Amino acid sequence: NDGDVEILLGNSLYDHNGALIVAVGGVSALSASVLADLDGDGDMEIILTNAAYHHDGGVVYSHQGMIDSFGYPQVADLDDDPEPEVLIEAWKGISIVEHDGTIKYLNQKPLPAGDGDPWLRPSTVHDFDGDGQAEFAVSTGTTYGVYEGDLSIIWTAPVIDASGDATGTAFDFLGDGIPEAMYADEQNLHVFDGSGTTLFSETRTSITHIEYPVVADIDNDGSSEILVVSNSFNGPGQNTIKAIRDVEDRWIQARRIWNQHTYHVTNVREDGTIPQNEAPHWESLNTFRTNAQIENGGVCVPIPE
Repeated sequence: NDGDVEILLGNSLYDHNGALIVAVGGVSALSASVLADLDGDGDMEIILTNAAYHHDGGVVYSHQGMIDSFGYPQVADLDDDPEPEVLIEAWKGISIVEHDGTIKYLNQKPLPAGDGDPWLRPSTVHDFDGDGQAEFAVSTGTTYGVYEGDLSIIWTAPVIDASGDATGTAFDFLGDGIPEAMYADEQNLHVFDGSGTTLFSETRTSITHIEYPVVADIDNDGSSEILVVSNSFNGPGQNTIKAIRDVEDRWIQARRIWNQHTYHVTNVREDGTIPQNEAPHWESLNTFRTNAQIENGGVCVPIPE
């Protein structure tokens, strides 16, 4: 919080010139590490799959040997208490860790695994059912599922995604209080309603890695769009970025930015600048990898510090 921007890449923290500030415990190059103020002291912690560290490298907690280092941490309030939890997907399964490192659930496998890397996939946090509490969504090679914070299943839908570590997003396009969930597998972009029924599918091709669809108002017309990528790595197919819109521009407006894989709205202003003191996202929106909606034609203007 010194007014200068830092960059977190894996287990290493750099200043804006690329000079290394601190490197902490080992982490895979594919793991999407996170910064969040877990202990409420005003400073951000470095959160890896199986450990968390203070910004100077001091250990907050470590579960090496219990939770794999190769995986994806997300921060959200999943049990409706004042404190955040760390939601983790790794080789061995899904785990949830309290802000102080206490393990709540360890290496759970609530769905059929399928092929590929069944649990090594990032997740999306959102209020998927409109009950005022956050749920999370994550896939296996054959199934996309939405879960309560206690890992009970709300709904599932079949997908074809044995090749990689993809994830999804969510957005309330109609403003009716029930968001639509989105997931892009090897063959299609799927848009699901609040019960898991497919509302819309769009062809795409990918040997999925860690990509996912995003929602933003990319043309500044006051209505959101869906962006999804394709590639031809696994044979003939599309090699492009698609932007999908409502033909009558009736979809609720989203912010006009999505700046990183671990996007959670409060980490960046809409003008692209980084806040010196990031608001705890779990205290208001309580989302992860989803965008904020702007209703009534408003424009998202950052509050001056």
